[in-house]
Amino acid sequence: MDPKLFRESREKIEQICESIDVLIKKKAVRESAEKLQTAQDLLKDLSKLAQGEIQKRSVRNLEIQIGKVSEDIDNILSRREAGKKKDGNVAMKCNWNDRNYKAPCSEEAYKFNISEGRIWCSSPLCKCREYSEEVNLENHPCYESIALKEMYFGAGWDHTGERQQPRRMHSVKRDRTAILTTRPPGTEEVDRLIVGCLFINRVNDDPGEETKIYGDVEKSIEIPFQTMKIRFWDYYKNPGAEDVILWASGLFRYVSNGTVLSILKAIVEQYANARRDVHKVVDLIEHYEKLMDR
Repeated sequence: MDPKLFRESREKIEQICESIDVLIKKKAVRESAEKLQTAQDLLKDLSKLAQGEIQKRSVRNLEIQIGKVSEDIDNILSRREAGKKKDGNVAMKCNWNDRNYKAPCSEEAYKFNISEGRIWCSSPLCKCREYSEEVNLENHPCYESIALKEMYFGAGWDHTGERQQPRRMHSVKRDRTAILTTRPPGTEEVDRLIVGCLFINRVNDDPGEETKIYGDVEKSIEIPFQTMKIRFWDYYKNPGAEDVILWASGLFRYVSNGTVLSILKAIVEQYANARRDVHKVVDLIEHYEKLMDR
């Protein structure tokens, strides 16, 4: 790429990030989200054209800068989630997996995740291309490869820049739900799909480790997302910014009991239309109706 064009593109992204910082101080979430999307799109194009170590290093620095403002936006939203935290449910942001979240993804899906800047997929520590489909809780390259096979997911690690630390989900509870979501290739954030609902029976928060969620295999729900489209944003709204369709850098969102109940009712309707067994979903609906009545 022409060094002058590269520099101009880099400076434009830097200017956008600076303007986002100003908007964040004003708590202007909607405007921040719009500019963040622009910066992410420009960086995606720039990363494809980067040549040589200097330009690639510039791209990595921009990734860190954009990651920082993304976290700042997420922090505003998370502070507004106080009412949802008490319910103990969580929605997880999953990378794309075209093996139904039961095996390492295909080469095509892997390349898509790389192009989307998925940090763990790009890490030399991942080694996912060395794995076969025979994965389990003790032997797997990522949460997505076993999420619906073992009904398990984790909060992950923060790999921003030189920082390496486990993430924690302090408000997750047993007998609540972890909603697994993803955005398939060629779709926008508004089309984020729900791929499964883990009914939580154990939460591990060991020192030095990320929060790990273990779902009840008998009660958790696997959604055939290739044919059954249940969109996350049809049921979840960002607190204090309900018209903003944004999931910035964070891996999870706290979700109210009422939102989980609405999602379960949507699942049972589509299950019934597809002549699938609805008993498991109905049991969870009854569980949440009792929670709502307390």
